[in-house]
Amino acid sequence: MEAIVLQTKSKAETKFWLELAKKTGTRAKAVNTEEMEDAVLAFLIEKGMKTGDVRRADVMKALGR
Repeated sequence: MEAIVLQTKSKAETKFWLELAKKTGTRAKAVNTEEMEDAVLAFLIEKGMKTGDVRRADVMKALGR
């Protein structure tokens, strides 16, 4: 499976892309920036639990700091 991330400037643009995905039979979901940051942070935490360490810079980047 592959994923594409699109950053839209308005709800109308988001709606357009979601409708286009639906018409082509592609699964799509709208998420806000905060949800994306949470997902990246969760991924890094999970990765760190498997590898033993995650770089501080990666965590701070995920937090947007």
